[in-house]
Amino acid sequence: MKNSSSKTDVRYECIRILREIDEKEIFAQELISEKCSQADWFPRDKNLLTELVNGVIRHRLSLDTLISFFSKIPLNKLEPWVLYALRLGLYQIVYLDKIPASAAVNTSVELVKKLVHRTDAVRFTNAILRSIERGIQNKSADEQDVTDLQKALHRRGNTWCTFQHSILPNPEKNPSAYMAANYSHPEWLIKRWLSRYGKDKTIEICKINNLPPKVFLRINHRKISLQEFILLLEKKGINAYAIDNAVVVDNIAVSEIPGFSQGLFFVQDISAMKIAQFLKVENSNAVLDMCAAPGGKTTHIAEFLGDTGKVCALDISLKRLKSVQENCQRMGVQNAFIVCGDSSEGKAPFRIKFDRVLIDAPCSNTGVFSRRVEARWRLKEEDINKLTTLQYSILKTGAIMLKPGGCLVYSTCSIEPEENQDIIKKFLNNEPQFCLNAEEYYLPTMNAGDGGYMARLHAESLM
Repeated sequence: MKNSSSKTDVRYECIRILREIDEKEIFAQELISEKCSQADWFPRDKNLLTELVNGVIRHRLSLDTLISFFSKIPLNKLEPWVLYALRLGLYQIVYLDKIPASAAVNTSVELVKKLVHRTDAVRFTNAILRSIERGIQNKSADEQDVTDLQKALHRRGNTWCTFQHSILPNPEKNPSAYMAANYSHPEWLIKRWLSRYGKDKTIEICKINNLPPKVFLRINHRKISLQEFILLLEKKGINAYAIDNAVVVDNIAVSEIPGFSQGLFFVQDISAMKIAQFLKVENSNAVLDMCAAPGGKTTHIAEFLGDTGKVCALDISLKRLKSVQENCQRMGVQNAFIVCGDSSEGKAPFRIKFDRVLIDAPCSNTGVFSRRVEARWRLKEEDINKLTTLQYSILKTGAIMLKPGGCLVYSTCSIEPEENQDIIKKFLNNEPQFCLNAEEYYLPTMNAGDGGYMARLHAESLM
């Protein structure tokens, strides 16, 4: 059986996706999933496309730092297709082990021939990539063997790529610029984390953000048990294991996992799985899930309700609510009601009130950079203040929708205090009829999932 289609030019599709993500602000995962759904794509092609697109985006600043050092032409003066081809070739040379450097150079050069049609652009691409390749001293140096940090780029784990030249900023004179370039994060964000977490924890967060995230599956217990599902995967030759109540699968596209269309599982990070449980729904509760798309928490809440009560899925995006409807149908949820509406500034379209309200608020995504690979480059420092205004407005609306004696959970996938603890403190100071029942704050980790925050608030009963 073939592993790859002769009609498939993975790198050509990759470079087009990379440019489209930047120019149209489309999510990387949406374009990858769309391309991988094509019938003539084989698993090997899908895995390589996913690796290349996500890897180039994650390591973009590190790649651009290398290109800038070796190129006399500033990045903003380069033909865009040339820049994307350089990033793509360089990512394979520095960060991947199974693709020969010569193949990485040649395929990027061929892309420039196809997309630019200028011999000077072709020669330039070839020259820069070969110069960088020649400048590598040791592609897989152990951390203990790195003596000059300006000449070493972190790859993964304890492995570094060392160079003959000082390509990075001086870590002693400008630690935030050095960490930004080496670990490929915006410098303003590095500065925030350094002041809050210190050097070692900031580096740990960056390293985790640059790794492919684990694929966690929440099992639909209405249809199959966790043990039965793992056996099903093993029969298909898929390596899987359990962490708490989740199943983890390694090195496989979601489209290749059996049971998706039958609603046997929902792809959901293990941290996100905590939130519906944290809401503590009871039988016959009426639950409002605000900002509900794509429906992971809606379907999880419905599972806790069993065949009792109801859950109303509210979202401002009609397009995204279609995914909620599809997921509810796929997971066999019968007691969910879908409503399109704006939940900010008291605009929620309800006259009734709910026993439980979940607000999974729009946020900066700083706890999920490993999954939402483009988010770190789209986020600006001033965006956080704008987001807090929106988040507080949605929280106030959710409070209005809650019955006396009910519980409200506010959650984000951010690790910024302004979007989390500070919001809750402000709300409690202004709304004395609410009290904080519990809260959890967690940074991204390899086995415990994404970073984020959740707080459970209790509304006092009327006397």
